[in-house]
Amino acid sequence: MSTSALSAALIPLHIAGEPAAPPAPVVIGASTGTERPPAPTARLEAADWAALGVEPRWRGQETGDCAAVLSPLSGPATGREPYKRYAEGARQRGETALVIACIGAGKQTHNVFSDTVASGIHLPRYHGQISASPLPAGVSPELTDGLDHAEHDLATRLLNNPPHTWFRLTHLKDRPSGHGAARVYPPPGEGELRPILVDGLGAPVAGVWMPASGSARWFVVPHGTDQRLLVQWLVQHALPAYVPGALTRARSPLVRDPALATEAETRLVETIAEEQRTHEQRQTELQQQLAALRAVADPLRDRLLFGTGHPLEDAVHDVLVAAGATVTRLDAVYGTNSADLLAQYNGRRVLVEVKSSNNRPPQSLPDKLLKHLNTWPALPGTEPVDGGVLVVNYQIKLPPAQRDAEVYTDRAFADALTVPVIGSACLFDWWRREDWDAMRHAVFGDTGSSQAPETAVPDADPKASGRPGLLSRLRR
Repeated sequence: MSTSALSAALIPLHIAGEPAAPPAPVVIGASTGTERPPAPTARLEAADWAALGVEPRWRGQETGDCAAVLSPLSGPATGREPYKRYAEGARQRGETALVIACIGAGKQTHNVFSDTVASGIHLPRYHGQISASPLPAGVSPELTDGLDHAEHDLATRLLNNPPHTWFRLTHLKDRPSGHGAARVYPPPGEGELRPILVDGLGAPVAGVWMPASGSARWFVVPHGTDQRLLVQWLVQHALPAYVPGALTRARSPLVRDPALATEAETRLVETIAEEQRTHEQRQTELQQQLAALRAVADPLRDRLLFGTGHPLEDAVHDVLVAAGATVTRLDAVYGTNSADLLAQYNGRRVLVEVKSSNNRPPQSLPDKLLKHLNTWPALPGTEPVDGGVLVVNYQIKLPPAQRDAEVYTDRAFADALTVPVIGSACLFDWWRREDWDAMRHAVFGDTGSSQAPETAVPDADPKASGRPGLLSRLRR
């Protein structure tokens, strides 16, 4: 039997406002052209409520048995009878008072102390209020950590369907006023506004307010948020998470009593839960492996593409080692009298000179390598080398994709070079693709071997082999 055949009732939902009225006719010539149009908002028509599974309860209708409150324009008037009856009904049932309150509707004010302020939300009893300050256009909110499933889903929906304006939210508690007031009674209520979305400065732009007792959850979202989105989230995620009794009363298929399930249903639910746990565990393991790879790749990527001096030399050293070469640092032995590195692979020995340039590299850089090749035989304890290679990180101030494809774009000069010149970005590209043959051929020439180095590829399972993988070879 399909769920459409179930005898589910509509879920009563108190709407803090008036039913949607038909749009007023446009009178030609009646507008002065100076009015500022209100922020757009998506309003539900009468037929939409039933399709979403809810029965709207407006002002003048019973609210004591409602599952939640939706306030499209501002927080509900907590001192008025509709909200008081709803809150009392939730208290008697032992349920959480669930409110979705849109903030920031209406006229905005400005003064020198608080800057621009929009309409805020008054919280129930003595818990103060939440103020709203409009943020500049182009704000890109981000998810906060530690959200439960329902909070995460609402935050994601808001990001995918952003409102016209985001607001910075501030929880203001009622405080004593006047110099002679030692205390107020009753004292200000304790509660917390916990963000679910924050702007680039970490300020909340959507959140959930909860009193210390945990008896209520007020989800505060920007005015102009699509009402259909909010009602769908309420029925599909918020009620199952926070007010499941409302779904039970409506015989909703979203909530089922496990005690009434068949054996086959119970077994399948347990299988799904086990699959979910296995998936989460595997995902955690993969995330840890990815973090370990990035711990190595991030600094190497940065040094090869944007590094200078010794950090760049270290990165060139590391990728050559990853390609299977034996590399010796020469600066500590010979100082500036020699090249930076001596690389050896399959019987070939080359000097490696590492340079950098903010812009296009000067044509004098190869001369430095040629000088070191000429003076190398005179240095104490040296053995003959088969040549040298110049590695250059150039046009560092530009993004890698905007740099010249070759180190030297002057074709005549490049063709006249007597030593190989390689961009450090090329080394990086070979390293990230694990193209060890290309890297070794560029540095050492034809070595007569295309065998991949044993330690070039990271071990898929660290326990599978006693040999260190690429991560362990490069981690410093």
